[in-house]
Amino acid sequence: MQKRYQVFLSSTFRDLESERLEVMRALLELDCFPCGMEYFPASNDDQWSFIKDLIDQCDYYIVVVAGRYGSVDAAGISFTEREYRYALEKEIPVLGFVHADPGQIPQGKSELDSEGQRRLAEFRALVQTRLCKDWTTAANLGAVVSRSLTQLIRRSPRPGWVRADHLAGPEAAEEIVRLRQLNDQLTHNLGRLAVSRPIGSESLAQGADEVELAYTVTLSERSNAYPRQHHRLADTETFTWKDLLVAAGPYLLSESKISNIKSSLNRIIRERVYDEVVTSNPDLDFGAATVHESSLQMVTVQFAALGYLSIATTREEGGKELRTAVLTPLGRQELMTATAVRKGVKAVAQHSSSVDEPTE
Repeated sequence: MQKRYQVFLSSTFRDLESERLEVMRALLELDCFPCGMEYFPASNDDQWSFIKDLIDQCDYYIVVVAGRYGSVDAAGISFTEREYRYALEKEIPVLGFVHADPGQIPQGKSELDSEGQRRLAEFRALVQTRLCKDWTTAANLGAVVSRSLTQLIRRSPRPGWVRADHLAGPEAAEEIVRLRQLNDQLTHNLGRLAVSRPIGSESLAQGADEVELAYTVTLSERSNAYPRQHHRLADTETFTWKDLLVAAGPYLLSESKISNIKSSLNRIIRERVYDEVVTSNPDLDFGAATVHESSLQMVTVQFAALGYLSIATTREEGGKELRTAVLTPLGRQELMTATAVRKGVKAVAQHSSSVDEPTE
């Protein structure tokens, strides 16, 4: 059975475009699926969650280091280093490729800031503590990646991907179709059953009742100074429980991570406070609005107590627990009641400029 492997490629972007292209070619020649997110503007927790999910799906991880340290987060850590450390934490087999002679890298593709140079040197040293190879040119890098990954796949086999039609014979395929039809029928029958509410839930806050969420807004100064200064403003905002169900519910129609609830709350808070915060802070850039953990837990528990959510805990490879949530039939009914467009009513979809979209 032929497998194809998904490989995450991490590096700075603009200074290594040709080198990345050579690595991509090498991966494709090995029948691998290359993917990477370093060109994505990962500037808040929700987008970082998306990158982590992408790394989680990969079989192998490759990092290429040259003369740039890369854009950094609020803590001053580059997203390339952050991705690398996360891959190590998840115990994904990693391959590092560092430029053999940084002094020969053109000035325009090198760190000019002393702090950036220091952090780059520390990151190079970290990468070199693991399986690591040197490279000098784009063509040389592609060849080194090809040889190194071939050896790594042989030494550390991973699950990989196979074509669905290679997994089973005709008899198994027929059985899968039969079971799918049976599952559809049972799901249909289940949906027709009466939806019951938890005993005592009528006394709990819900619908038009109000709830106050605590959050923090991150702002950054408009300056060419390195690194940019960040400011954090903590405040609260009042919503109704219906507001929160409408915001989070569509992303919980199928089983997904609890973090999707957080992403939804971040988005609705941002939409509510963005104009006021920007007007009050004209010299600062709005970064992200992040709901406090206590408020997130309160919303999750309340939805579960109302019978809207079913929460499960599974254990990932490595023993880490993963919490997931999905709307119950009652939760779906409440969501549809709150959001479905009634006959004769003109529907207008609201445009949102927020980048804090939940991820599956």
